[in-house]
Amino acid sequence: MFRGFFWGAVAGAVLGVLFAPRRGEETRTQLQTQLNDLQSKTQTRVTDLREKSAPAIDQARQTLTKVQGAANDAVTKVQSAASDARAKAQGSSDSATTTSLNGTEANH
Repeated sequence: MFRGFFWGAVAGAVLGVLFAPRRGEETRTQLQTQLNDLQSKTQTRVTDLREKSAPAIDQARQTLTKVQGAANDAVTKVQSAASDARAKAQGSSDSATTTSLNGTEANH
């Protein structure tokens, strides 16, 4: 929407200059005035857009921070569970090896 407004204003200014039956000085003055008006309107629209979008941007940042925190918590829990499972498996393996070795020594 903004691009259409901008390019429409530029096209209107150019066509106005090309087809206006005025002296060069008058045309340049009118063109400068139109460009200043366009710049002012553009700046106003940009400021309005920033003001209107700021709450949505803040909300998105807060949501992203919460999601990142939850993801980090989940990764920590998975890593902890994996570490516990490895330790448990290692303990079971060591126990089985000791039992097997004790049983082998008793048979001799």
